[in-house]
Amino acid sequence: MRAVLDAYAVIAALIGERARAEVEPLLKNGVVCAPNLAEVLDVCVRVHANEERVVRERVGWLLSGGLEIAALESAVALNAGALRAKHYRRRHCEVSQGDCFALALAKHRGLALATADPDLAAVARAEEVELIGLPDSHGRRP
Repeated sequence: MRAVLDAYAVIAALIGERARAEVEPLLKNGVVCAPNLAEVLDVCVRVHANEERVVRERVGWLLSGGLEIAALESAVALNAGALRAKHYRRRHCEVSQGDCFALALAKHRGLALATADPDLAAVARAEEVELIGLPDSHGRRP
């Protein structure tokens, strides 16, 4: 199945989170948007204390294996902004702008979205985007 992966999905594959086994089959045909790739590097280095060089090397392996990095087209970027403006509600639906980039890309390409984020999953459902609900670090699915 071809799907857009949010940053957490790629991070899960790189650091061995609970969702890794479900994400790995999606990687060879998957798509991640460029802003989410930046978040992958940031979180792996800053939060999980991986060396930047190692993260870049592992991302290179994913790219060699078929993961596509999608540049952000202006229409998708504007749609991402519109999605966040429409759905973000402090304390009720705190969907991030990065997550909205992934959702806008999935919607634009007619692909499923793989995520463990409950707010992003709720917005994807509201926007009628097919969802692949991944387990988070505690095993909960959106």
